[in-house]
Amino acid sequence: MKTTIVKANFRLTALMVLCIASTGLLAAQSLSLDSCYALALNNYPLVRQHDLIEKSREYTLSNASKNYLPQVSLTGIAGYIFGGLPVSPENAQGGDDFKLIGIGQINQTIWDGGATKTQKEIIAAAAESEKASLEVALYELRSRVNQLYFGILMVDQQLALLAQRQKVLDNNARRVRQLTENGLAFKTDLQEVELEQLKINQQKTESAYVRKGYVRMLSLLTGTEISRQTRFEKPMGFHPVWEQQIMRPELMMYQSQRKLAEARADLRRVALMPKVGLLGAGVVLYPEVGLGSGSVSSLGVVGLSTSWNISGWYRNSNEKYLSELALQKIELQEQTFRFNLNLQTARLQSNIDKQQAILQEDREIVDLSKSIREGYQIKYDNGMCSMLDLLDATERENEAQTQMALHEMQLLMTLYEYQTQTGTNNLR
Repeated sequence: MKTTIVKANFRLTALMVLCIASTGLLAAQSLSLDSCYALALNNYPLVRQHDLIEKSREYTLSNASKNYLPQVSLTGIAGYIFGGLPVSPENAQGGDDFKLIGIGQINQTIWDGGATKTQKEIIAAAAESEKASLEVALYELRSRVNQLYFGILMVDQQLALLAQRQKVLDNNARRVRQLTENGLAFKTDLQEVELEQLKINQQKTESAYVRKGYVRMLSLLTGTEISRQTRFEKPMGFHPVWEQQIMRPELMMYQSQRKLAEARADLRRVALMPKVGLLGAGVVLYPEVGLGSGSVSSLGVVGLSTSWNISGWYRNSNEKYLSELALQKIELQEQTFRFNLNLQTARLQSNIDKQQAILQEDREIVDLSKSIREGYQIKYDNGMCSMLDLLDATERENEAQTQMALHEMQLLMTLYEYQTQTGTNNLR
């Protein structure tokens, strides 16, 4: 059931990529997180290994199916026979011990003790195990996409806040310039505003280069030329469901490894079984061999053949114990994975609760900072405070807005990281 889910997810992702390509997303003006997931998966070289695994499985299964085809062997011998063989009376005069011997044999397997069936099961289980391991490697792309995508969103939000703050400073600069020209304000007031404007420009330059680096890395990861005008869509927030079923591909990998180990354990039981088949053999001699008053130039035999190698019984108990150890090793690996994953999801749950509480307080701080800044603006316009006081209030409001934007984006990133770690999209 889980393997079917993985295959369905892979086909769905491939379909998404085709839809993206058909709609010309490479030159689009917007990009979503899900689109980046699909593009990164399609661009990653390792994804092409899916077809290689499937083709290898088909060819290997085809070879295994040929075990029940007739097996023919032909042998020719030409040489001298030392010690002599009886010859026919017609050839007795020559006394020639040189012989030509032709041997032909055909074997048709009737029952091989389940060896072919077990071999096919091993081939199929090994292919599924490889695919599951590949899914684990591909799934790690989601976290890398998350980091770059949310990093870009965070920079975009910082740039938006800087633009908002710059607008406030520009308005103040115009007012102070008019007051200075009318002799109602000091020149240093204008210089203080201009200094803050230069700082804003510097922060915008730094943020723009950080964004450029993130976009470049995301372009390489997705194989898409992302332009500077591309708008990154902000994912919607959601309330995660705690204690939901884990759907990570690692669990499917452990399941496929168990099936492979069990299939290989069946070889031990196959080794204990006899093999039954049809046998046809023929021998041609030249010169012919004399036997009493007659002679023989050819000999044939047809019948049932049975073989039973009992050496497998000597190793049976040890092989059984080794099979159990292999299963125990896989079980311990899965338990370790679940243990570490539980610790990680518990940490993410704690961070989500904390960030939600902090974000609620951020909204109150921003509202109060805005009210204080507006009060200082009125005071300055009426000559009741200095420009430095107004700039300090503006800085505190900007700091509050920046912290709220940062915490909001951190919460959103943590929510999607929790979704990635649990491997499910079950949201409410």
